[in-house]
Amino acid sequence: MPIYFIHVRQRGRLAKDKEGKRFPDLKAAELEAIKAGREMAAQIVGAGKVLDLASQLEIVDANGRLVSVVTFKDAIPIRHAR
Repeated sequence: MPIYFIHVRQRGRLAKDKEGKRFPDLKAAELEAIKAGREMAAQIVGAGKVLDLASQLEIVDANGRLVSVVTFKDAIPIRHAR
């Protein structure tokens, strides 16, 4: 199974995942990033802070290549009032 690293970019800062995790494929890593984004967003909002929907989780492969990006906006289902 390939290893992927899920880095977090918020307000111009990058927090690198130094351990990585093995996933069956990129889709599984993306689903994990979505889950992590939702959990992080809940913590931010729960702490009374402003959620920056442009914050993102960057999925990097074992070779250091950026292979996918999940923004908080992508991770959080939002419905706009009509």
